[in-house]
Amino acid sequence: MAAVAFDTLKVARRLIAAGMPAKQAEAQAEVMAEAFVFNMDTLVTQDYLDARFGEQEARIDARFVEQDARIDARFSEQDARFEKRFTQIDLQFIEQGSRIDVLTSNMNGKFRLVFWMLSALIAANAAVLPMVYKLAS
Repeated sequence: MAAVAFDTLKVARRLIAAGMPAKQAEAQAEVMAEAFVFNMDTLVTQDYLDARFGEQEARIDARFVEQDARIDARFSEQDARFEKRFTQIDLQFIEQGSRIDVLTSNMNGKFRLVFWMLSALIAANAAVLPMVYKLAS
């Protein structure tokens, strides 16, 4: 801390000149000197405050960096979980699409069979109906 000059002799002489007894003036000057020294030792300077605020700022910055890292890690973890789940869903869609393609192919085959059977029946009826008509007349 910065030292402050306090002239106890000068203070004691002024107190004596003002009418105070010499012993009392000397004691008063010594008490005042001790008080100034004590207060100066506990006095906070701008350099001290700057240093303390710098320490606090460094601690806060370190905490922000730590929290950012934790948040980034959590987001990365969630991204990985979502990516895994979306991949599973995509695979399920592909599987369902394949099943639908198989079912559609099977249905197309059955419709072709029914179409040909109906065509055969219509052709047979076209050939048979005139003969039945001739027999009936």
